[in-house]
Amino acid sequence: MIRIMTKNKSAKTGKAAVDELFTETEADNEPDPVRLVIHLKQRMKERNLTQTQLAEMSGVRQATISQLSRGHVEKIHVPTLEKIAAAMHITDISQLITFEVESEIMGPSNPFDIETE
Repeated sequence: MIRIMTKNKSAKTGKAAVDELFTETEADNEPDPVRLVIHLKQRMKERNLTQTQLAEMSGVRQATISQLSRGHVEKIHVPTLEKIAAAMHITDISQLITFEVESEIMGPSNPFDIETE
């Protein structure tokens, strides 16, 4: 026998339980928001680089590197990423930036510190 608990904590069994599992709700049709995650802080740590060192190597302002490292950006200038990637010898862009499903990175145990690796 199939038994499930619904969102309002009532138990359903049998056909009603199966119907509940396969009934689409309005919320099910909405895509989970996706966030751009910047992994610069992790890559710098792996290479033992400071923000100042990376700024000198890449020609990118230290303040910009600081913002990128903290993920505090609304816009990313592609040539900036290219300079950083070149300075760090990164050829796979997914080492620097990835798209992550918001619900997987913004949970109660990880509200803003989005290191997913």
